[in-house]
Amino acid sequence: MKIDKILVQLAGAFFLAYGFMFALDPELFSNMVTDSVPSTSSGLIDMRATYGGMSIAVGCLMLLLASNATSLKLGLISVALVLLGMACTRTIGIIVDGNPNNLMYIYLVAELVPSIIAIALYRRLPRPYA
Repeated sequence: MKIDKILVQLAGAFFLAYGFMFALDPELFSNMVTDSVPSTSSGLIDMRATYGGMSIAVGCLMLLLASNATSLKLGLISVALVLLGMACTRTIGIIVDGNPNNLMYIYLVAELVPSIIAIALYRRLPRPYA
């Protein structure tokens, strides 16, 4: 199995697992990640939908894109865009909000490294003639 397919599959599996964790128990996982829990029902509902539902959908899309060679290139782009988007906004949060816990730095590295790898793998793929 090629490394590009493995990378997209791993990213998809991670988003799927992360999404199910937050969909099933947003209080527990919010506390583990942010050291806090939303204080209202609406906060928990939104966390289930955003961290849970959207992450599940992103994971499914990535796994679908990894499933065949014709969509794998788009899968690499999706990994890079999603993770770079998260890394950029996490960096803004670290700068603007300050005082992040250690997990925020671990997440930042976990977002930057695979996105850089995805970009490098994408650039190695053959280009169609223009």
